Amino acid sequence: MVRNAYLFDRLNADRYVFTSVGKNRIRKAVDFTPTSIKNLYTLSFGDLLPDGSIDDRVKSNNGDILTVLATVVQIARNFTAQHPDIQLIFTGSTEERTKMYGRILKMYYKDFCKDFRISAFIERDEAFEEVNFDPAANVEYLAFFVKRID
Repeated sequence: MVRNAYLFDRLNADRYVFTSVGKNRIRKAVDFTPTSIKNLYTLSFGDLLPDGSIDDRVKSNNGDILTVLATVVQIARNFTAQHPDIQLIFTGSTEERTKMYGRILKMYYKDFCKDFRISAFIERDEAFEEVNFDPAANVEYLAFFVKRID
């Protein structure tokens, strides 16, 4: 994304944190969690709660969503640079958020595709299918995959 990102810290192998600075100061976390499929990790992020969990459903309305998302992209770049063989999967915690992620991927596709191959899940004929992400397509994507380009 052609946007400034927040500074972030890596707390451990799979967790990064940063502070969203808008109307309020909100601590955010990004987690990378291995799935049962080899080299497939889920990317999740949201507000960091006092117990260390992430609230990915909260509507912070902090006025800095593009900076927050640019930071998540920078963190994904950092994580995949250290683990180039993995693929990330992410989706919104709500249908509305999934659509927002799709709009952002479309808007910044030229920048993202420099570092990542992007694909997505769609529903076709009552089944799920992985397709190449097409920023010009009028398709409802259900989840997104990103894989670092070597």
